[in-house]
Amino acid sequence: MKCISIFIALVAITSSAHAGEFACSRQVTLLMADHPSCTDNSGKKQLAFRLAGSSQWKCNNSDTASSLVLAAKMSNKAITVYLNDAGGATSQSHAQYIRPGYTFIP
Repeated sequence: MKCISIFIALVAITSSAHAGEFACSRQVTLLMADHPSCTDNSGKKQLAFRLAGSSQWKCNNSDTASSLVLAAKMSNKAITVYLNDAGGATSQSHAQYIRPGYTFIP
């Protein structure tokens, strides 16, 4: 019974960790460097990128995320980014230069 309670608690925590976020899985179509709106938490400039089917720019959070997006673009692989669901945003209608919570290649 204790194992079941722990399992249910872990599932609830995992589900709530992504509450308010949505995933966009697409290929990277454009990259842009040195945009003043695209900085990480320490103020260092990061790459901006667009995904197929969207005219909105996204900004990376770190050097690692910028490297991952660049690698995906060069290898024609899709990436998945988790974006904040502020006001019912979608992959096509989110704010410009938003920073994903997570970036990965599936």
